[in-house]
Amino acid sequence: MVKLSATGKKALDDLVTQFQAEKKLPGFGIAVTSVDKELYASGGGFRIHDDPTSGAVTPDSLFWICSMTKLITAVRTFEKLAFAQTFYNVFTLIFLDLQLAGLVLIEQGKLNFDDPVTKYLPQLKDLVVLEGLMTTPSPTPRPAQGVPTILHLLAHSSGSTYFAKLPEPIYALQKGYTFEQTGGREHAQDQFLECIKEGYSGVPLAADPGTSFSYGFSSDILGIIIERVTGQSLADVCEQYIFRPIGIKATFKLTPELIAKLVELNFRNEDGSISRFEDRVPLIQRYPKEVLLALGGIGGYSTLPDYAALLRHLLRIEAGKDVPHPILKQETVKTLFKPQLTEAGAAALAAIVSTWVNSGSVNWSTGLALTVEDIPGKRRANSGFWGGWAGTLYVIDPTTGIAIVAGSQIVPTFDKGAVELFDKVEEIVYANLEDD
Repeated sequence: MVKLSATGKKALDDLVTQFQAEKKLPGFGIAVTSVDKELYASGGGFRIHDDPTSGAVTPDSLFWICSMTKLITAVRTFEKLAFAQTFYNVFTLIFLDLQLAGLVLIEQGKLNFDDPVTKYLPQLKDLVVLEGLMTTPSPTPRPAQGVPTILHLLAHSSGSTYFAKLPEPIYALQKGYTFEQTGGREHAQDQFLECIKEGYSGVPLAADPGTSFSYGFSSDILGIIIERVTGQSLADVCEQYIFRPIGIKATFKLTPELIAKLVELNFRNEDGSISRFEDRVPLIQRYPKEVLLALGGIGGYSTLPDYAALLRHLLRIEAGKDVPHPILKQETVKTLFKPQLTEAGAAALAAIVSTWVNSGSVNWSTGLALTVEDIPGKRRANSGFWGGWAGTLYVIDPTTGIAIVAGSQIVPTFDKGAVELFDKVEEIVYANLEDD
């Protein structure tokens, strides 16, 4: 059992003060937990950039966690089984929750790792691979070899890609995904699956299923499968099987009360200055519009301490500790820290994360990225990590029994200030751990 020393807590307090004084970031937050309890939580700046009347960012402030949602979607499955270029690593934080939802369904026997996606979504039977996608402006489509499985969706080796129409901005930020108000949830799902075809005869892939890592719509497709299998919305599934059992208030749907707590999105200009986002591109459907499709790859919102509580819950299960209302079995949680990618897939992932993770050896599990070797002075080998398009990042280290969540709400993604904040937090935490 470890704790953060008094010296470490003061160093984090000093870091918050420094970042506020130097205005390195707009509103930002930090949350640190051990396997047993929260160790630190704080915030800096204002909810709306440079507007003191909007209120200070606190541990209760809400963040759009984007791709950190993907982990949440994965867990639920297990129980039941220039500007455009910077969008590459767009959506990380939101996706943890989605991955967890998938794992829940696998444990329940409602999904299997080797199920082909066409078992649930026949629309995905005629996929096309775009040869030369990342090397030529006019890739050549050909029929895909093989069909993605549930495991491929979890490990992001399905071939699905955000970049079928490079160099256009991608994902919800390109389209806004404003679904028709008639036809209900299944109609919205069909609209989404048609939308991501990007004008091709079938949904385009960057590689054949199972052959490489490709960052794309895998978590969103998994979310739709979860909805089809359960007959519930992804939001309701995550609330029932993840959020409520853990006791956190993460959500896919904003309300007037939550909007009042939401840290607003900002933009880093080329000269390093910070401006408010001001609808530079469309964002995902959100309040006051009805959210007809909870996007499993980008649609979640959470406070940073609540997200840390989710990571702590997983740490406790992995360590075999007593956990009230565990969302997964220990054997399932351990798969979150076991590599699943081929050598080619690991190399493709390493190329993506090289700008913000100082480790040449990475992989992907059934829910998150892994650093396969120790990073000196920081996380240990087989720690999980990822981040979100809007400026949040996390690490979960089962060897040390520590998880860290930190970041802001600023794009382009992997903003230098957000990465610097996380790096410094991680350095301070690991330098100041002591036995409890």
